[in-house]
Amino acid sequence: MSSSAAVVHHDELRTRDRDLAVEAINGIVAHQAKVTFEDPAAVDLRVRSSTYGAFGAHLIRAAGVRYVAATDPMDFLACGFVAEGGALVRMRGREVALPRDEGFLHPVGEPSDGEYGNTSVALVRLPVGLTAEVAEAATGVPAADLRFESMTPVSASMRRYWAATAAYVCRQLTTSELDVPPLMADQLVRLTVSALLTVFPNTTMTMAHLPGTGRVAPAVVRRAVAFVDGHADKPMTVADIAAAAGIGPRALQEAFRRHLDITPMAYLRRVRLERVHRDLQTANPAAGATVAAIARRWGFGSLSRFAGDYRTSYGQSPSRTLHT
Repeated sequence: MSSSAAVVHHDELRTRDRDLAVEAINGIVAHQAKVTFEDPAAVDLRVRSSTYGAFGAHLIRAAGVRYVAATDPMDFLACGFVAEGGALVRMRGREVALPRDEGFLHPVGEPSDGEYGNTSVALVRLPVGLTAEVAEAATGVPAADLRFESMTPVSASMRRYWAATAAYVCRQLTTSELDVPPLMADQLVRLTVSALLTVFPNTTMTMAHLPGTGRVAPAVVRRAVAFVDGHADKPMTVADIAAAAGIGPRALQEAFRRHLDITPMAYLRRVRLERVHRDLQTANPAAGATVAAIARRWGFGSLSRFAGDYRTSYGQSPSRTLHT
């Protein structure tokens, strides 16, 4: 997901035609469906989708119908939460009830059967490779060893956290009126992956901590810093930074903590905050420049968090800088 060429594509459908709805949902998750209803006037089928490369955010509403689906094995992670109604999913010889506000993660390569009654779902598609890459960079667990062990969150508090995160990501990406710059879309992807690793039981939670990678020379860190400084306007991963520095992602993480007392991605965020500060100083509010637009251009989606970080770093609000 490090390509700056990826852009957000939006699609939206509202219909009472079952075949049209099934076709649209098949574009998200391949399945065979049977859709029944009692009152034709109550049928309200909606699909709102946005894709960013291999990443997708989707809002699916099947109101007034009973939607029965046999889902094919997937080569991506399908995760989200039930916003309205409820569902019953059968896989691996067991049934999993998904009431309103429950989070779910569909395992890769597993077929399933599901029944959805008057249900709305927020669904996120995540590339397996990116998820494993983020997990390895953060924990040291090799990408090949990443396994998710349950399709529901580890606790009620994590369920609430996941629902809030997935709702935020889906809302940001599927609102066609919002401009989602590449850097911000990339940050939304990484926010989703990080939450997924925290919420759903997986091998990064249970595998023993791996031994250190040994000492890394300061010159390697300088190469990494130079790469971040020179490419902060493009989406990048820890693996991208590590490759530019000539070491592995985990060794890079340890080197940054040892030499700079910061993680590579925290350093990248700091550089982007500096770029926002520079742009605010030179922007012309009379010509339409806004804090929100400049912050989003540099990948800051949560304006409240951004404003707090900005005030901590520069001692004043971003709007004060813009209008000074």
